[in-house]
Amino acid sequence: MSPQSARMQQRVRVEFSSIREIVKIPAVRGRSLSPSTIDIWPVTLAGEGAEYDQCLDWLDQQERARAARLIRQQDRERYVLAHGGLRFILGLYLGLEPSRIEFSATAAGKPSLTGLRPERAALTFNLSHAHGNALVAVGQGRAVGVDLEMIREDVEALKLAERFFFDREQQCLRATPPESRSLEFFHYWVAKEAVLKAEGVGLASLQACEIDWSRGSARDGVPVGLGGDFRRPWIVRTLDCGPGWVGAVAVQGADWTIQVCPAVTD
Repeated sequence: MSPQSARMQQRVRVEFSSIREIVKIPAVRGRSLSPSTIDIWPVTLAGEGAEYDQCLDWLDQQERARAARLIRQQDRERYVLAHGGLRFILGLYLGLEPSRIEFSATAAGKPSLTGLRPERAALTFNLSHAHGNALVAVGQGRAVGVDLEMIREDVEALKLAERFFFDREQQCLRATPPESRSLEFFHYWVAKEAVLKAEGVGLASLQACEIDWSRGSARDGVPVGLGGDFRRPWIVRTLDCGPGWVGAVAVQGADWTIQVCPAVTD
């Protein structure tokens, strides 16, 4: 089976909801989440003044300062909606107002929740947003990473692959017809980024992350090799995000499933 065929068999379809729909979800005492389930929230970052103002109110001073440093207004708006939306979504699980959620970050910059009671401290999350869309992944008791990219035909796929991909990955890319090469490149790229975000390391580690689609399955996802070692417990599943988009989620271990969250409560 070709890498492309194996990947098609195990991808999960997601549909994006507007930030307006998401923030209208009634608050609950604590949205339940099984340790074997990863919730994926696909969000479109387009809101009118009311949604923007609400999301901005939820941000802390550091987040507001970072948004203010963005030069383009569109980038500022998308940042505010993405991070305000993240706070709202996490608040559904934690039973907290979005503005009361506190974050800390590792030395490599990976964010995590802090200041929580022990029964809430196991919640994990990751956010990716690009060109007006976002994915939020939420887990329980295991690290999670997610990445979303818009497919760009102007990318120099083979040159970038020579720099960041393993030999086997480069061979698969060269064997892909030119008209499909950008799509194939971004499938590798989002899978690698999802793993590195779950690990909490920077993009400098791209060269140490190997994706072997041929070993994937609908049940177990795709195993990941880090530094040539496929025994490390990372599994990637691809997300079908619609035409022109690719996504992936990475989690420790194979015993997990994806639940795509609609704009409704439990």
